[in-house]
Amino acid sequence: MKRVINDKSGQHRRSGESYLITREEIVQFNDQGYLVLNDVLTESEMVELDFWFDHFTAGKEAHRMAKDFCDMSQPYGTPIEEFQLVNAMLPSKYRPELKGNIFYKIAKDISAQLYSKGIAELDYEQFLAKKPAKENAEFAMHQDLGYWPKTKNTWTATFSLALSDSDLINGCLHLIPGTNNEKELRKHVPKEYKESSSGAINRDESHTLVIDTDPNEEIIYLPVRRGSLTIHDERIVHGSKGNLSSEWRKTYIMAFRDSETIAQERAIGFTHSHNDEVDWSSIIH
Repeated sequence: MKRVINDKSGQHRRSGESYLITREEIVQFNDQGYLVLNDVLTESEMVELDFWFDHFTAGKEAHRMAKDFCDMSQPYGTPIEEFQLVNAMLPSKYRPELKGNIFYKIAKDISAQLYSKGIAELDYEQFLAKKPAKENAEFAMHQDLGYWPKTKNTWTATFSLALSDSDLINGCLHLIPGTNNEKELRKHVPKEYKESSSGAINRDESHTLVIDTDPNEEIIYLPVRRGSLTIHDERIVHGSKGNLSSEWRKTYIMAFRDSETIAQERAIGFTHSHNDEVDWSSIIH
């Protein structure tokens, strides 16, 4: 087991709403599929985000979010009091006060440095919270692109902002470096596997997908402090274990993609909302 910490990053890279990344980090993102950036947001900036995170994960908007407020480790319809891995999709859609927040501004600036072939725009965002002492509050190993429509340009930078310290005991991100460059996407199957009468895969009861991995593949762990970021590519194989600690593990995620790719998604009705009416069988890769 290997832990990765980027000791060369930190607040000295910040200038207003910009955060400078190095040429070496850009190369690493393209070759290995991930980055770790420490101390990106200040504590005062984090406190502003804490309020909305707690608002959503407490279920304050659940009455109008439908499947966008759910437990990512269990089937849709799980009672709120039984949630283990709390998920609130597209929070700024439901509370526009979140639009253009400091995390968005910094992540967009970094995306522009990582992406040289077009314009990177925000595709989706979500709040994720692992409740304390929930061993099953885990994400099975997967590739993000396994969830999404097939588009010509699949470039993505997914930012995970740690609203609480993230480490091995509470289920920090782990991944298999370099799998972002595999030619073929691995086969994804719904965790709650069900088939329709036609034999097509049905994801109406659970959003979660899983893949098989080789036990000989090297998995690395990315612990980060509150206010720090991990960034990963849409094709990298990754996941996270449950929370064995006595505290919540809290994460704010934003994914940036090519602006034309986003337009293609929206044209078929795909917004990353769990309420989208999409033929999921056409999305499984």
